[in-house]
Amino acid sequence: MHPDNLKWVGDFLRAKRESISPEAVGLSRPARTRTTGLRREDVADLSGISTVWYSKIERGQAAGISAQAFASISSALRLTKSERKYLHNLIFPQTRTYKAPCQTTSAHTLQLLTQLNPLPALLANDYLDIVAYNDAFQLMIGFDLNDLPAEAQNYLHLTITHPQWKRFACIDSEETLALRITRMAGFLRDTLAKRPNDDVLKQRICAFKAQSPLFHTAWSTNTVLQPEEVTYTYRHAQLGIMALDKQLWWHTNGNASSRLNVYYPQHDADFQRLQQLVSPNADQASAQP
Repeated sequence: MHPDNLKWVGDFLRAKRESISPEAVGLSRPARTRTTGLRREDVADLSGISTVWYSKIERGQAAGISAQAFASISSALRLTKSERKYLHNLIFPQTRTYKAPCQTTSAHTLQLLTQLNPLPALLANDYLDIVAYNDAFQLMIGFDLNDLPAEAQNYLHLTITHPQWKRFACIDSEETLALRITRMAGFLRDTLAKRPNDDVLKQRICAFKAQSPLFHTAWSTNTVLQPEEVTYTYRHAQLGIMALDKQLWWHTNGNASSRLNVYYPQHDADFQRLQQLVSPNADQASAQP
């Protein structure tokens, strides 16, 4: 196992252990302890392994973690599906080539985005860069992303820095901002486990940590998430508050990969309003020049 992976496994397990109260797993809280959450010996006992061995895993000194130990620890710490997959990717890395994050868009993809009008849609890569989008999405956010520098056309960067984007995303409090940033930190951590040798991704993460104290804190919690289909309330720049279901479609083109986000209104009336707004403008999709 790569030394970085050993460290990430240990960091993740420690953060997860400290987030679980003894009562949550049927244990009594010790009378005298400075440990937040479970102790190492608690996890070891619940997993059926020795405390010495589990401690070595948390310190990043255990290169030979078995599938049985992985399964036992995952159960003891009540890992989610995303967390199990993340840990599995770190402990049992597979020798396979991942497609590079998409940076450009083909004519066929732009045509697809155009045909999705009046549904807002965007194409994003593993770095959370917004590679392309359609007229409906531009009308929804209220500004043209192509007016921004290339490095600013990034979902996380916009969430951290751009007031108009925050308004569109209904980020109206520090708590909401922290939740959104934590979700994206979880996505990037999951991506890093799949692409441990991606130096560009590592540089992006370091830059986000320097740029945003909230991201730095979110990264340190070792949250792991995979992109998922969710419902959010957005503030359309012209139509106001609207509940939209986000559906995800994975797209590959040659040696590159990306994710297509399509936003569906929950209510027929909102779809009609989108249709009336977009129809005069639905001539083309936008991509990075």
